[in-house]
Amino acid sequence: MSSSGPVDCRYRLDTTSSATLVLPDGRKLGYAEYGAPTGQPVFYVPGFPSSRIEGAGLDPEASKAGARIIAIDRPGYGWSSPHQNRTLLSHAQDVEALANHLGLQRYGVLGISGGAPYALACARALPADKLRAVSIVCGLGSPDMGYGGMNWMSWMGWTFGQRMFPGLCRWWFSREPGARLDLSEEERMRLLRKAFEKDKAKMHPKDVAVLGDKDFMWMHLRRAGEVYRQGMDGFSNDFRLLNSDFGFKIEDVRKDLPVQLWHGRLDTMVPLHHAEKVAARLGDNAHLRVSDDTHTSIWAERKEEYLGELVRAIEA
Repeated sequence: MSSSGPVDCRYRLDTTSSATLVLPDGRKLGYAEYGAPTGQPVFYVPGFPSSRIEGAGLDPEASKAGARIIAIDRPGYGWSSPHQNRTLLSHAQDVEALANHLGLQRYGVLGISGGAPYALACARALPADKLRAVSIVCGLGSPDMGYGGMNWMSWMGWTFGQRMFPGLCRWWFSREPGARLDLSEEERMRLLRKAFEKDKAKMHPKDVAVLGDKDFMWMHLRRAGEVYRQGMDGFSNDFRLLNSDFGFKIEDVRKDLPVQLWHGRLDTMVPLHHAEKVAARLGDNAHLRVSDDTHTSIWAERKEEYLGELVRAIEA
């Protein structure tokens, strides 16, 4: 398999659109661009654990919507240097440094799943004259919102796993096919397909349609490869940070900033009440849309909707 990925994959899985920025403290920030090169800039904050390659999954729809996707590796993932003392707000500072480097005068932020807390930090901290809108899709809320409504494995991980057994969590995730970088990509794909076939009978049909798609599987392997290319520390630090106090109040996000929230009522990875509580804390500037979707289907099937709405909000 070449580094550019399968020739018939509809996603751009090479690294030709990837680059790094050297930050003021000497760290490197990895990012990749997808979608419309001259479209409205959208900083994409991938889920957990994930990497800039996840932005490739938005490429066709972003081009249609007129969105220039700028997907960022968080510290310790992909091409971004580790940052042991980082916070949600310090990552917002990294985003601002990249925006200045790219010469952007207006932009939006899109946070997916575990990227939502970082998107909220951007909403709290980025300049009001430049950040025009934020969108959160199937977004994780703060720990004080509780984890009731999650599937058993997710509930165990967020409630006890990371807090009491972080080493066990590292080991568990290190065994998933995407993390097995000691194997060839073909062997990792074989393991991923085997795991999917084993688990699909327990999945919602909407999840089966997304997770069983061969192009999605290839994207998953590539984004996971970037997550674990520096080892497990990036994962562990990310998990700890997402399961800790945010360091700011969601209520303090400025009230003139449009925040769009998209969530599926069938979501058992991040329950709907997280979106409802985030929307309540944001106040009148938040617009929550609820649909009959799962955690994966809302990301995969409603791209044109949430990208289109975000672009329109940036332009307003």
